[in-house]
Amino acid sequence: MRPHPDLSGTAPKPTWLPIGLGSLLRLVQIWMPVVGVHSWRQADTAAMARHFSQEGNPIWLPQIDWGGASAGFVESEFPLYPFLVSRLYNLIGVQEWLGRGLSVLCSALTIWLVMRLGRRWFTPQVGWWAGMAFALAPLGVYYGRTFQAEALLVLCAAGSLEAHSIFVERRKAWALSLSWICFTGAALIKVIPLLWLGLPLLLVQLTPSPRAKAESPEQMLRRLLRLTLNPWFWVYVSTAVAVTSAWYVHAYQLGEASGLTFGFWGEDSDRSNIGLALNLSSWVNLAIRTGLRALVVTGVPLLMIGTMRCWRFGGGRIALGGAVGMLICTVATMRSSTVHEYYQFPFLLFSSPLVGLGWQTLQYEQRRWTIQMLLSITLIASLSILSFDYWAVEIRRLSTWMPLAESIRKEIPVNARVVCVTDSDPTLLNLARRQGWIIPSRELTIDQLKKLKDDGASYITGSLNWRNTYTPMQEAESNRIRELIQAHNISFIDSKEETYLIPIKNLIP
Repeated sequence: MRPHPDLSGTAPKPTWLPIGLGSLLRLVQIWMPVVGVHSWRQADTAAMARHFSQEGNPIWLPQIDWGGASAGFVESEFPLYPFLVSRLYNLIGVQEWLGRGLSVLCSALTIWLVMRLGRRWFTPQVGWWAGMAFALAPLGVYYGRTFQAEALLVLCAAGSLEAHSIFVERRKAWALSLSWICFTGAALIKVIPLLWLGLPLLLVQLTPSPRAKAESPEQMLRRLLRLTLNPWFWVYVSTAVAVTSAWYVHAYQLGEASGLTFGFWGEDSDRSNIGLALNLSSWVNLAIRTGLRALVVTGVPLLMIGTMRCWRFGGGRIALGGAVGMLICTVATMRSSTVHEYYQFPFLLFSSPLVGLGWQTLQYEQRRWTIQMLLSITLIASLSILSFDYWAVEIRRLSTWMPLAESIRKEIPVNARVVCVTDSDPTLLNLARRQGWIIPSRELTIDQLKKLKDDGASYITGSLNWRNTYTPMQEAESNRIRELIQAHNISFIDSKEETYLIPIKNLIP
């Protein structure tokens, strides 16, 4: 096995430093309720966890809050993460920090696995820098502590890559089994890992010596042909696809029965858009977002350096295969990828080792103080992005919506159904820990209120200043709602934000 030239022989750095620093950053505001960036996605996950705990439902019956008068069973991804959180709730009670804590634990384990992958594909020093790159990336920090399944998803992906590498090296049956479990778990959580994780896993199988010079395309093709004749290859793939398909068939049937769905199929699906995929501005926006929040700016040239140096080696091709898989999935889910930045979170699994290779290369070519200064700049940039784009947003949203949510908890019975005028955003319902409806402000009419009252709605709540929990309401729309309810001596929970909580019977005698 031929090691990378001029990348060996340096004393190893302490493993605990990237893990400790990354965990410390992810513990910032861990006590925060579900508010802030992408709170609507977190709110649905938190609602599932709460219902699993309180209702005692099995894992195959996920519930959300916005089901109206129904139980709220919804078509969704496999709810492994909220179900695990619900087990913690059963021990301690409904505390959102438990869900965030589970994400932090998953993220800390992922940093360790990224270091192992970097070491396996390149050198121990590259592995250390890869762990540091993953630990400091604002995208990894924020979604490594949010109340959603992304941290668990990325952990499953990293676990699958590491376990499969062990299987290829040592032919241990337990490693292949663990690889399959993690791969199938990632696919159940989000589906698209079938591609962006499947491609690098295939390259792991075809690369017996990641640190050695990569084999020629002809040699790789011969290995691939031999692999297709191996029945265990087809067992691995077919069973993973079968288990994933079985869940989503069940989820589809659940959505058909309840009428509640996250829009995986049909006209409501917002995953793909050919026009956006062919639009240059969409790619520019994605590149800027990735450069700032995933690579912290300084990682962009380091990624380029690592990419140029790695392609000749087996491990580098595995990392590049993952990046290519992510690119294909981005094209396939372009609308979701441009709106939901956590779709780029798994990219860090493959970019971090390449950035680590760039760091290590730079370390050999520059003075020590230059590296320390660049690392300090990276840390400062990461903290700045996290502070302004994420942590400050959570604090602002908390001060805006938590007083109203606490009033709902105190004044409204647990079984009362609430109408939240927050568009399609369930954050307020989750903060209030109530079930009911979420409607856009444009649908708030007397006729609609009569229908909702007949369906069992007892209260209506919202804000005259906010269309949902993160978008300000236009003045014309605010005035229309004000005129609708002004004759009923509305009492604002928060006079500044003009949040209201009104019994519907006061509006509809």
